[in-house]
Amino acid sequence: MEFNLFIVPITMVATQLAKTYVPSKHLPLFAVVFGVLSGLAFGAYYGQDLFVHAVQGLVYGASASGIYDLTKSQIGGNNA
Repeated sequence: MEFNLFIVPITMVATQLAKTYVPSKHLPLFAVVFGVLSGLAFGAYYGQDLFVHAVQGLVYGASASGIYDLTKSQIGGNNA
């Protein structure tokens, strides 16, 4: 059984590091692309189906992006 759920925390860390270089409006896109690339790297390294791992990386990157946005909105105090 493959286990590539590590993509979520790695994507969150990479997104936090990218905050200094990437405009904040592009961070969710960065997280999704990083998730897909991480999924592809995992699939290639273990000789698994690349499409399946790319889709899983997409989902994991999107979830990391959602977690990032949720944290940003809760901590930032964006009260409208």
